[in-house]
Amino acid sequence: MPSPRLIAVIPAFNEQSTVGAVVADVRRCSPEPVEVVVVDDGSADDTAAVAAAAGAVVLRFPVNMGYGAALRLGFRYAASRPWDHALVLDADGQHVAAEIPALVAACESGADLALGSRFHPDCPSPYPVSRSRRLAIRLAGRVLRLRRGVALTDPTSGFWALSRPGVELFSRHLPSGYLDNLLGLSIAARAGLAVQEVPVAMAPRQGGRPSNQGASLVYHYARTLLAVFIGGRS
Repeated sequence: MPSPRLIAVIPAFNEQSTVGAVVADVRRCSPEPVEVVVVDDGSADDTAAVAAAAGAVVLRFPVNMGYGAALRLGFRYAASRPWDHALVLDADGQHVAAEIPALVAACESGADLALGSRFHPDCPSPYPVSRSRRLAIRLAGRVLRLRRGVALTDPTSGFWALSRPGVELFSRHLPSGYLDNLLGLSIAARAGLAVQEVPVAMAPRQGGRPSNQGASLVYHYARTLLAVFIGGRS
């Protein structure tokens, strides 16, 4: 069996209804042999068993540690493995595996972090999102542009392809909390990594529920944007 050319990291929390299909789709759509790693973030359901049955390597936290912590564990595993490019996807079916080749192609063209954007001008159709969330995403983009000089239309997207320098950076420095993919972009830009957006289609959430909503979502956006803003330009 050939060595994997790609490794896919999928954080999952109570995603038994969708994670198996996500793993299968990643394996089917990846342009190169792929190792799929599901990080079960303290799920109370059968997420780990379903992911393993679908062919994924499963890493587990005994309790829920948060999205950022799950990603960092996946990156630490990935940093120890041989591969050419890494992927990050959600376990809820929102990220369309058929878009993986476009993200990988961006990395092959020189990007250290290729970000799948729902709102890129070249997207064929607008992605439905509430007005309040869209405003928050635009604000996040403005803060990143101001503080890091990176212009992004979808900075909260968690659909990524990465080079090895990106994975090694995040395995050491990615914070452990909600929206820490946004902080990850700030860290990547500060470290001088090349960040590029790629227009992609995304699907509505196929199962589970959002990590945060309402007042909790506002709090986490405010906390994360403040962390990016006070980090300065250096």
